[in-house]
Formats: sequence, C-alpha cells, structure tokens
Amino acid sequence: MVGYVKVELEGIRSKLSPQAMLSGRRALANQMLADMHRFVPKKDNNLRMAVSIAPDGSEIIYSMPYAKAQYYGTNGKAVFRKYTTPGTGPRWDLQAKGLYMSSWERAYLKGAGL
Repeated sequence: MVGYVKVELEGIRSKLSPQAMLSGRRALANQMLADMHRFVPKKDNNLRMAVSIAPDGSEIIYSMPYAKAQYYGTNGKAVFRKYTTPGTGPRWDLQAKGLYMSSWERAYLKGAGL
C-alpha cells in the first residue's frame, strides 16, 4: 500500500520570502556595524563616523578616502603597523567576528523573523 504525505509549505515560504531575507540582512549589517565600531581605527573619529549600510544590507561602507588602506593595513606603498588607538587595526571585521559571531547569527534570524 502506498501512502501520501501532504506538506504545507506556506509558513516556510513566508519566512524565507525575499522581504524576510532583506530584513535579516539589514539587521545583521546593523549588528555588525555596532559590534565592529570599537575595532575601527579612531585617531580623530572620522573613519568611524563616515560609515553607512547599503539599502539592501549587503555591505557596510566606510566612505573616507583612506578607509581601504586602513582596512587592509596597507596603501600599496607602506604597511601600517602602528594605530593610535589601542585595540584597533586592520581587518576590524575579523577581530569582531571572533567575539560576536553568535550575536550576528541571532540578529539575522531575528530580523528575518525566523
């Protein structure tokens, strides 16, 4: 005898909707921005303040001209080794990731309504 199982997917579809994914990405980006803040080089605070999140939550944008060089620790000519604020330096995302990954996961899930 062959049995059939009917699976209702409407609840899952609504939770995995494009709008839910967008909300999750935005919540994640906001949480990441808040958690990374203390690791971003500070000298006169311009880099920390010139930051935004893409409307779709896909990226965090540091808009100072020297942001890329500070992030990677080099401008292609010189390597930056001394940062004026203790605890800051290049690849601040990796520093924060080690401490806050679980809160980033929770932020995404909560933002997506999961």
